[in-house]
Amino acid sequence: MGTDSNYWLRRRASRRTTLRAGVLGAAAAAFAAACGGGEKKETPGEQRGLLPAATAAPTTAKQPKPGGSFSFQISAPPPSLDPYTQTSFINAYLNGLSYSRLVRFRNGTPEYAPTDFTMEPDLAQAMPEQPDKTTFVFKLKKAKFHNGRDVTSEDVRYAIDRYLNYEKSVHKTTWAFVDKMETPDPQTFVLKTKFPYADTIQIAGGNLASYISPREHAESPEAATKMLGSGPFIHTEYQTGVSLTFKKNPEYYDKPYPYFDEVKVFIVTDVAKRVADFSTRSVDLTWLFLPEERDQLKRQRPDAKFEETQGIGGYIYLRTDKPPFNDKRVRQALSMGINRKAIRDAISKGEGVPDQIVFVGFTEWARQVKDLGPAAKYWEYNPQEAKQLLKAAGYEKLEFEWWHADAAVYTQAYVDTATLTQAQWKEIGVNVIDRQQPYAQYISTTYQGQYEGVGHSPRAIPYYIDYLTERLYMEPGGKRGRINLSYVNNPQLNSLLDKQRAEFDVNERKKLIREIETICAEEQYEIYFSTDTRTYFWDPAIENYRPTVWFPYTHVMKAWRER
Repeated sequence: MGTDSNYWLRRRASRRTTLRAGVLGAAAAAFAAACGGGEKKETPGEQRGLLPAATAAPTTAKQPKPGGSFSFQISAPPPSLDPYTQTSFINAYLNGLSYSRLVRFRNGTPEYAPTDFTMEPDLAQAMPEQPDKTTFVFKLKKAKFHNGRDVTSEDVRYAIDRYLNYEKSVHKTTWAFVDKMETPDPQTFVLKTKFPYADTIQIAGGNLASYISPREHAESPEAATKMLGSGPFIHTEYQTGVSLTFKKNPEYYDKPYPYFDEVKVFIVTDVAKRVADFSTRSVDLTWLFLPEERDQLKRQRPDAKFEETQGIGGYIYLRTDKPPFNDKRVRQALSMGINRKAIRDAISKGEGVPDQIVFVGFTEWARQVKDLGPAAKYWEYNPQEAKQLLKAAGYEKLEFEWWHADAAVYTQAYVDTATLTQAQWKEIGVNVIDRQQPYAQYISTTYQGQYEGVGHSPRAIPYYIDYLTERLYMEPGGKRGRINLSYVNNPQLNSLLDKQRAEFDVNERKKLIREIETICAEEQYEIYFSTDTRTYFWDPAIENYRPTVWFPYTHVMKAWRER
């Protein structure tokens, strides 16, 4: 990795030109090289741990061929298309086609690794000027919304303010670092932060809470079922539960994009049908295949292009503000009552390694579980010690509810993980009442912290370090971080989280992250399973495409069909 002294500022073209590498600079390169480490092979059947490094792929100069259509599948209907009220990755897929952001991920073409989270300008003319560590000045391109109105700096200010202050917004803590916003002219937007915030650029271009939907649409009844932005594709039709259709935006500000005239998105909840549809060439792109289906598709479509990306396994969150989960011995016991290797063998052909609060694939920042010191033992399957911990906490027998989504979106493997874990816990005297919900209900209730007992969720690969604040922070008045679903309230953690988010020196920030890791390993606020792999497949006729581990599909605009 390159110089570590100041990884956000080291690519400045001048003292006033910002962050062309995106917020994590050196860290982005590190994440792109997430590899190695992990467990030794425990049995001949355990094929591999973390994936090897993903690097730039060779490219050949080809003349783009505009026109035609492109189709892909999503695994469930979006709960709503309103970017202000949803945290679903399904929304991120779709919002990225029609809505613009100030900046966007640059990857999605062969020359960039799927894990490269460097940002490039989107609505912004260039990466922002930064006269000091708390001021970001964005100059906007000339752009129009799909209703014909010019995009102005006031639209950007409105969007961020709505994420921050709208009563139904689920992103209030995401932008909590904002002090004030200024719009000195229609093409200039100035963002001032309350303190030097290291991840500002990543938030402005990330999966969620970054899309700019105009006031006239955002406040209309159509916001939940239709998108109206300034992005590369115009949303033209939504057949509920079936498909969404988009057409090329002829006035898109980033010429010559997009190349496709039409994009069709099919909602296919059944994994077997997704496999069948791609096998019979009914769609151009499909995704979210774990090893079993991955290997099946390789056999059935040997001509297809494909790429495996490192996935994060699921985790259990608990109401740590209430008995029995306010006792860390109970949480530790539950973790030791999980046979993670047996689950990997049953679900992912033995692939993967145990995960923790800082994604272990992020090898420049995270320790492998085995390197977490004395607390590493809580990932070891030890039902006898788990029983002893429960007894010491006063709970020889426990019963509680486990809330989770159905298999439609998160796959059957996710549900099977819950089933297997619940069976393993019986061995330590824990009985679980399983509460399965449709995805839309789960994401809007349980995943918003409205549950008792425990919940279970996958998590997205982070594109900024301060995701830890959203998972672990609790304000003095009791306001949780956006996904602090375990109701963690630890003043020591809060202090460390405040320090790391304002730290621009990568080595100093790593030290703080290590302290956070150590506390979370001991406390087991969230109980992690193992990593997995997710594989994309696409038709060989599709050129200039490469998947990303981030969810917006904005990069589809750069692809074309070689006819």
